[in-house]
Amino acid sequence: MDISESVLNTLAEKVATLLSERKLTISTAESCTGGWVGKELTGIPGSSKWYGTGFITYSNQAKHNLLNVPKESLINHGAVSKVVVEEMAKGAKEQSKSDLSIAVSGIAGPTGGTEDKPVGSVCFAYSDNKGTKSFEKIFSGSRDEVRRASVKFILEEIINNLN
Repeated sequence: MDISESVLNTLAEKVATLLSERKLTISTAESCTGGWVGKELTGIPGSSKWYGTGFITYSNQAKHNLLNVPKESLINHGAVSKVVVEEMAKGAKEQSKSDLSIAVSGIAGPTGGTEDKPVGSVCFAYSDNKGTKSFEKIFSGSRDEVRRASVKFILEEIINNLN
């Protein structure tokens, strides 16, 4: 899996155009990607008009404290779950007062996987005024490749939802 920086830049530029055209704002809540989605979006000139807040909530405590993810959800479902990423996205949207938000949480590896959630498992959520939806993917490759594929996937999802 070889996703170039130019591919991510092109996707981020498309997100920027769509958000600008629709006069919408976005916030991000990231765990395994460590702010990479926010980096791609804020790399676009003029991003301060539509990107306001990025949360890097790597630990469960941060997810709870900053995004109001209930401790029960983290205990019962785990940080890498559709339930938790949906709560992360809703929390980011609410805390930032943005029009839409995304969330990413996964196991980038090379360790940390289980039989139920192998390395490469990543959960995503997209939240806007119509509701919140989540996705689950399993990517292969190195830690960097899993993270890069996650950034690409969620940027494409933002575009799909704005089109």
